[in-house]
Amino acid sequence: MTPSVRRVGWVESPLQLINALEAAASTDEDTLILLRRGVAQLADTAAWLEPHLPAHVRFDDAAAATDPRFAGATHRLVGDAFSGQVRAVLASRAVGDLVVVDDGSAALHLAAVLAGTQGFSRMGQREPLHQRALGRVSGRRLRDAARAGRVTLMTAYADHPAMPAVPGARMVPNRYSWLRTLAVAAPATLPPTVVLGSALAVDGYIDDDAYGRWVLAHGAGAAYLPHRRETPAWLDVVRAAGLDVVDSGLPAEIVLGADAGVRTVTSLPSSTGATLARVLRDHATLTVTPIPDAWWTGRADGPLRSTLAALTITDPAPTEEA
Repeated sequence: MTPSVRRVGWVESPLQLINALEAAASTDEDTLILLRRGVAQLADTAAWLEPHLPAHVRFDDAAAATDPRFAGATHRLVGDAFSGQVRAVLASRAVGDLVVVDDGSAALHLAAVLAGTQGFSRMGQREPLHQRALGRVSGRRLRDAARAGRVTLMTAYADHPAMPAVPGARMVPNRYSWLRTLAVAAPATLPPTVVLGSALAVDGYIDDDAYGRWVLAHGAGAAYLPHRRETPAWLDVVRAAGLDVVDSGLPAEIVLGADAGVRTVTSLPSSTGATLARVLRDHATLTVTPIPDAWWTGRADGPLRSTLAALTITDPAPTEEA
């Protein structure tokens, strides 16, 4: 590792990368952020952001979090504490000084884990035995490090009423100060009304047909920003209904925050409820549609449902009951 590097980050998604940059920009620590290879949108997002990096931050890629630059660091930054990659490191190495940034709504779940009110596991998933074993070890080490004052949570949910107190941990609000100050051209031109795609249906947590009806009810003329895991076949259905599918290869926080013409953004409960509320222009309105009980599938467990329910801000137009 380069001697001047103070903190080494490991990120696996575009949102994690944005939040890692916000954390790095808020300090003067020389920071190396390692990007997991082969992740959709991550390389494109890094390429778009790289010309604007703070002077003390740089990127590189890596095949795994066990890369010696990250695994051997005493000061780390991660975007997803529940990642199998991160668990493997934390279960075998000292936690050290750790900054955890948002990986969407999992920030609320992680805080509950560190507070000792929930077990260490990813929401909505039945984890295999080896991941549960790693989770028990890394969860215990994270809680011990938090109590010792060696864990910082930088999160857009810091002031959220559902955020539990975490004894010993430092809680830092993420206001997206760095992203908001970028003077860059919008990467896409959007109409006034935008609908955000969600991974809840493609991941099997809500009913496909109910989700489809919700999206298509917004009608022709709206733009649809797909989630990176949605399928080409589904996007063809959206286009056929008259919505404009805008897939820039960049996360919504960048695309929507840079476009001054957007007036209304609609989504289902997700991390966007906290992130976009801070990056949208002042004249834009974000509305979050609550998920009716009938939409949920058996795969959606209690922690997932309760966390997403807490992220509902407002209910826009009345929604159908599926």
